[in-house]
Amino acid sequence: MVRHTWMDEGKPIGRGLLLKVFALIREFDARRDDPQAPGELPIVLSEEEFWSIDFHIRRGHLDPSGVRVGRELLTKVFDRLLDIRNGEETRRLRFRVAEDSESPERLRRLNELRDQFRQGEKPSGGGEGS
Repeated sequence: MVRHTWMDEGKPIGRGLLLKVFALIREFDARRDDPQAPGELPIVLSEEEFWSIDFHIRRGHLDPSGVRVGRELLTKVFDRLLDIRNGEETRRLRFRVAEDSESPERLRRLNELRDQFRQGEKPSGGGEGS
């Protein structure tokens, strides 16, 4: 359903997506008579390509033999989109941790707080008795 001319926010998406899909179909065709052919082959798609699939597939979409595949396909697309976003968030968190670890004073204070919490004490700092 995706045309090779498909654009998303001015970026050409269709041609690259179709080339990836055609390569996968060609690989399945080449292995059709192989008794040890895998049931699945990997494909790497960008976030824009996943959004393109989302745009073109409806929940009630049927495959050529009449089997409903839309909901399952959309669920897989949304899972991958969430993986992409979670991966971006994880990279940001790792970057922040790296920034924090560069400050010896900040690391020292963090370790003191961790030690105090492990011992069951309340951390001191600004309250009565400090």
